Amino acid sequence: MFLQVEQFIEDKHPNKTNLLVGVYKTEDGKAYAQPTVKEAKARIFADENWHHEYRPSALGSNTYRDLSAKLLFGSDHRLLREKRIVTTQTLGASGGCHVGAVFLKNHYGPWKNTESPEIFLPSDSWLNHPFVFESAGIKPRFLPYFSSDKNAFDFEQFSDALESLPTHSVVLLQSGAHNPTGCDPSPAQWRELASIFLRRGHLAFVDAAYPGFASGDIDTDLEGVRLFAELEVPLVFVSTYGKCFGLYSERVGVLSILAPDEDVGKRIESQLRLLARAESGAPPDFGSRLVEAVLSDQELEQKWRQEVRGMADGLKSRRHALRNALEELKTPGDWQHITNQNGMFSYLGLSEQQVNILQTKYHVYVQDSGRISIAGLNRFNIEYTASSISAAVKATSPN
Repeated sequence: MFLQVEQFIEDKHPNKTNLLVGVYKTEDGKAYAQPTVKEAKARIFADENWHHEYRPSALGSNTYRDLSAKLLFGSDHRLLREKRIVTTQTLGASGGCHVGAVFLKNHYGPWKNTESPEIFLPSDSWLNHPFVFESAGIKPRFLPYFSSDKNAFDFEQFSDALESLPTHSVVLLQSGAHNPTGCDPSPAQWRELASIFLRRGHLAFVDAAYPGFASGDIDTDLEGVRLFAELEVPLVFVSTYGKCFGLYSERVGVLSILAPDEDVGKRIESQLRLLARAESGAPPDFGSRLVEAVLSDQELEQKWRQEVRGMADGLKSRRHALRNALEELKTPGDWQHITNQNGMFSYLGLSEQQVNILQTKYHVYVQDSGRISIAGLNRFNIEYTASSISAAVKATSPN
């Protein structure tokens, strides 16, 4: 994908279109800075006592960690009251995945006598997931997840694969707005998945990069992972504020681990503190202070939640616009999967040949897999994108 980004930058075509990178843009195609984040920044800058000294803990401030845990698990979750959720600030979700991977490599019991531990990923997953785990000495293996025939989540194949794994396997899931497919389990499927994890003793390594981007509601999008926590499925949970706060380059994330009891939780926290010291010394301050400023103010938090809902609604609107345009152009095929999927990304179901035509002839850049960033669509390029896709499909369809 990075090569394609470079090619896009060098492309001089007036209608070139970037549908590669998952960054939310406005309807005008510009970067979106959320009003609540701007307000939080103004408050920090107005504080005469604000400084750039180190955070008091390598794990991040207690305020940041507590607010994050309450947001992700629910403000009155039983496990929080029992002090069994251990959290640490991380360098975005990528950093959280890496710290979680190293922690498991060092301390996960079923891996103790394993020279080459494995983590099982959906065959369609974020491009960086395999690299993150490989860098920690963990071999990625892949499970069927997406049906290319139906352009939908293949629950039957995925659940059967989970059942066949060795007991106590580590399996990566995404909490919602799945990257790259845009296809998530239903509430009933989440319950069945939790049952399989409990029955087989699997550990769930959950990546929540897009809370709120699927349904528009933070709590709804986190129902699956909260169910896993409530049922006490072994859990490593990574999340980021990069998307839902628009803090992409600030690298603000959080890692949470479910402990069997408070004493074990304290030992986990000690190990995470050592890891944090080794990885970065001290966590970045500015982005986490922005998050604290919003989540510690009830009125600001409610406004922020509405902004997230607005972004999710904007993505849904663009999905409908793209689908409608493709159908009006009588593009061969069924395009309802575009609006059935959700979040920032969509698997369009394009062939490698069609993707190549899009880029070389029409200057529309999408991933080789046919994944597009819905967030890259705007009022200036949707019609051009739809006509380009339609032309590429028609050019490769049987007469």
